[in-house]
Amino acid sequence: MLDLHVWGSAFGLPSIDAECLATIAYFHHSGLPGTAWRLILSNDPFICPEHHLPALCHDGAWSSGFHEIVGYLLQRSLCPNLDAGLSATQKIDAVAFMVYLDAHAAPLVDLSLYASAANWAATTRPAYSSLLSFPLTWTVPTLIRAEAIKRVEHLGLAELDTDFDPNGGLHLTAGRDALPETFRRHLPLTRAKKTVREEMTPEQAVAIRLFGLVEDCLLNLVKFLSESSSDEKHPRFFGDTTPVSSLDCLAYGYLALMAKPEVPRSFLRDWMQTETPQLCNFVDDMLPMDLPWAAPEVPSLLASGARALDSVLRHAPGVGAQYATEMRLRAEKRTKGIDQRAVVLFMALAAAGAAFGYGFHAYTTLQPFGARSQLWQVQRGTSKLSQFGDLGSMLNSAMGVYDSQPMGSAAAQPGDGRLVEADSEVD
Repeated sequence: MLDLHVWGSAFGLPSIDAECLATIAYFHHSGLPGTAWRLILSNDPFICPEHHLPALCHDGAWSSGFHEIVGYLLQRSLCPNLDAGLSATQKIDAVAFMVYLDAHAAPLVDLSLYASAANWAATTRPAYSSLLSFPLTWTVPTLIRAEAIKRVEHLGLAELDTDFDPNGGLHLTAGRDALPETFRRHLPLTRAKKTVREEMTPEQAVAIRLFGLVEDCLLNLVKFLSESSSDEKHPRFFGDTTPVSSLDCLAYGYLALMAKPEVPRSFLRDWMQTETPQLCNFVDDMLPMDLPWAAPEVPSLLASGARALDSVLRHAPGVGAQYATEMRLRAEKRTKGIDQRAVVLFMALAAAGAAFGYGFHAYTTLQPFGARSQLWQVQRGTSKLSQFGDLGSMLNSAMGVYDSQPMGSAAAQPGDGRLVEADSEVD
């Protein structure tokens, strides 16, 4: 039995992840019987050593990612080769275009579903919240978005995230009419109209660069698709030679997440429907049906707690980046348990924590900065009224008797001297 673990369904698609969609399409179109494999909506990347979905489990062996899973299936002869009917030139084209999709189509999906703050808040974040359980709904989606934004930093389209910037386009006139009248009267008068730049959405502000990225990617795909297939209802990248290839599966994974999600800033879906409707037909025709779904595995309380703790550590300021780097190295090396590197890291953290704790304790024992030290000596023969506290001290002053005991402090023994910390105020 081949157990394929994937991210859950969203947007009317079998999965919310492009590689998961591609892997599901490969299994479906390869002709494997439903008794040979099953689809598990685990929503847990930590189920496999690489901490990445999709993940395939076969006889205790794990492989993750579309390319690695397909390579494992073909190496073990567990699944028919969808590229077996391709010529040598077509196989080279398939590899080249799959690399092209990973480099150019994947960033477009990240920009649309993750970097665009409006699309993330209205569509993508609620989709992940429906797949995850509390408290993972508060930590995992933000980590996924942070990783996606980091992947597209090189494109220079940070303006797509200005919706979450408190200083980006924020003015006192925004939402002014929604405030009560008592609040509006105290607001300073500002210009009633925004400039053209302020009226533009982040997608409109970077429209030229964004349009260039979309055009370069999708026009090349539709050109290759049109040259290879003349069937508009059932287009394929290699025509009638092979009904479905591995390139078709990977292209479906990316293009489906461009065309199907109903996002408020639908620059990808609108462009595809207007300029490349053939790609929309390709997505509709490739959509897998009647998949062998299996009941999702309910994680144990210990597993859920460990995953929640991992998410919190990745969010921790200062140590989050180091922790994420260490976990990534362990996943790449498939390290399990405690190794020498983990012991050294733990000892370093323990030493740093001990040093910080000792420094904090030493700091609290120091005299506060700016405080004055005074030496008070008790005068013999003072009145006994001081034993009645503040009232007695007032009576002593009224009767002209000097009381050396500070107000509110414990009575000192005669003849004793001590350093007393006092907060003095001078009117």
